[in-house]
Amino acid sequence: MTVYLLSAPERCREEALRLEDTGSVTQCMFRSVMHIAAWSEQHPALRVKSWHCKLPDIDQAI
Repeated sequence: MTVYLLSAPERCREEALRLEDTGSVTQCMFRSVMHIAAWSEQHPALRVKSWHCKLPDIDQAI
């Protein structure tokens, strides 16, 4: 997710949410909305500007 401070909208940063198996990237985009909403409630000084889903790299799996 790209998030920014409400008090300084020009200050953006990246945050990552690690979700359990979401299937495809399309499924992740639909399912991630509730997780992003929960994250936003826990971080009231920040706003989510955008997000994207990335499936884990198979090569990195142990």
